[in-house]
Amino acid sequence: MSDEQHEAIERLERRVALLEAAVRRLILARAAPDPARSLPRPLPLEGPVAPPRPRLPLVDLPAATARSPDLEQWFGQRGLLIIGVLALLAAAAFFLKYAFDRGWVPPLVRSLLAVAAGIGVAVWGEDRIRHGLRRYGAAMIGAGGGLVYLGLWAAAGPYALVERRLGVLLLVASTIAVTLLALRHEIEGLAIWALAGAYLAPILLPPPVPNPDAFLGYLEVIGLGTGLLAYTMSWRRTFDLALFGYLILAGTGAAAALRSPLGCWLVAAGALLTLHVTRRRAWAEARVGILVTAWALLGASLRETRGSELRIWLALGAAAAIWGLLWWQQLARDPFGGATRGDPTTPAERFLFVANPVAFLTLTRATDPRLLEQAPGAVAALLGAVYLTAGWLRWAASPLMMGFALAALAMTLEWSAASVALGWTVLGVVALAADRWSGRPGGRAAAVGLAVLALLCVFSVAVWARESGAPVFTDAWAVALYAYVAAAALCARWWRVPPQPAAWEARGGEFCWALCGVAVFVGGSIQFGRSFGRLADLAGDLALSIWWLVAAGVLVLLGFRLDRKDVRSSGLAVAAGAGLKIVLYDLSALYALYRVASFFALALIALAVAYAYNRKAVSASRSNV
Repeated sequence: MSDEQHEAIERLERRVALLEAAVRRLILARAAPDPARSLPRPLPLEGPVAPPRPRLPLVDLPAATARSPDLEQWFGQRGLLIIGVLALLAAAAFFLKYAFDRGWVPPLVRSLLAVAAGIGVAVWGEDRIRHGLRRYGAAMIGAGGGLVYLGLWAAAGPYALVERRLGVLLLVASTIAVTLLALRHEIEGLAIWALAGAYLAPILLPPPVPNPDAFLGYLEVIGLGTGLLAYTMSWRRTFDLALFGYLILAGTGAAAALRSPLGCWLVAAGALLTLHVTRRRAWAEARVGILVTAWALLGASLRETRGSELRIWLALGAAAAIWGLLWWQQLARDPFGGATRGDPTTPAERFLFVANPVAFLTLTRATDPRLLEQAPGAVAALLGAVYLTAGWLRWAASPLMMGFALAALAMTLEWSAASVALGWTVLGVVALAADRWSGRPGGRAAAVGLAVLALLCVFSVAVWARESGAPVFTDAWAVALYAYVAAAALCARWWRVPPQPAAWEARGGEFCWALCGVAVFVGGSIQFGRSFGRLADLAGDLALSIWWLVAAGVLVLLGFRLDRKDVRSSGLAVAAGAGLKIVLYDLSALYALYRVASFFALALIALAVAYAYNRKAVSASRSNV
């Protein structure tokens, strides 16, 4: 099978796919019947029923085998064609340069000869396509367009026969002609060739005085216009080149024009077009790559945007438009929902779901309007409210969890460390309450995540920011600790196991009890060591050892009461740690009555635990008898 036949089959398959999509939309549109027009079903006729006709046997057709690549055919049909086109363009370029150096032919004649030769080659390529040589004819059209391009460039560039702006327009006209031929024959390679020429035109013929605004407008027309054509023709590579080329050239050649509200909105236009197109075409590289590029350009532009408050908000509105459209699209189709499993674009959609609010908040911080100086967490709180409302109304887990995460971030930007820990604790209780009494999905996962983060905050940033002279048991950190212990115990009591739980959901209540125990143990160690340490350093060390021993004893007794080996093992681990501290540290650091009290406490706890284990062994032996 030749390449032309293979391409013809691909075009037919693409058209059949478009027809199937159109028929599918019509079927879905008519799937819901109008109750006012629905007619009653006729009653079945009584009488003998005709026997069903025998079905014709189905014959499985052999699957089409993939063509094995033929190196000879490829090199003869494509490789030599590429070499020939490049050699033809190189010969024309060398001729123009050599003729210019020798002064053989006037510059006007040289340019006209190149243009005429290009038109002739393109016409001949058009004729080859009509005779069935699509690939060869397309290459000839591309070569002819290249010759015309070189002739016009020489006329407006080195020869200075026409003004540079007129030269750029002529180059664009030649690329438009090649693009129309590409659309006529449905050849993507010609469209890519023409697009490359359109992007190179202002670079090869720069104006005497740079005009970033005009250059940005030119790139906007070429990039978005070609992107729309590529969308209608389902040309993936052309769309990628059009949008990536537009954004990259805008960032490198028109950076000054981007530092304005209009420039930011022109960048956002490319991202919005990409979101619209990739919603209907599964082009993950364009959806992720172009959005990330647009966010990077907006970040660099918004940071340099200066002027009135209204001007800054107008520029920031471009980033808000991108966030809003992507949020709306993912609200209609949850990337973490069951309907997206197995979809190849799901990883990209999940990445964008997380990156979308983060990127918008980052761009907001880069702009830094005056409003955010007084309320730095206002935007995060607003986004959190939007996500929470959407997740609550649509019974969707991912928006609800994102809303809780953004609300926690808003607290971080606004409050002190102890207040943040307290706020995260309350937020976790609210999340679990939403799951228990309202049945909202995602509440349990959000509650567990917030509980872990609050625990880390209490015993890291919050305790480091605690003032040394603050009251031990009544300052803000102590209140946050008490609230966390109570909230963890409350969540453990409120935990609701679903009918078909995952592994972490089945043991969620135990995990909350474990968090409560960790908070009590570590918090008590800090509080008792701090309180008695103010009396004397040795008193603080002794209080810490005794607290560890008491905690170990309580855990062992609780493990016996609940018949939980893991709880008893935790108590033994704490007791071992306390024993090591007493032997390795207290023995050398403490003296007099402090040393006696430390070892006496160790003896009491060790004997009590041993007594409990011996009683268990005796009761077990009696029950066996």
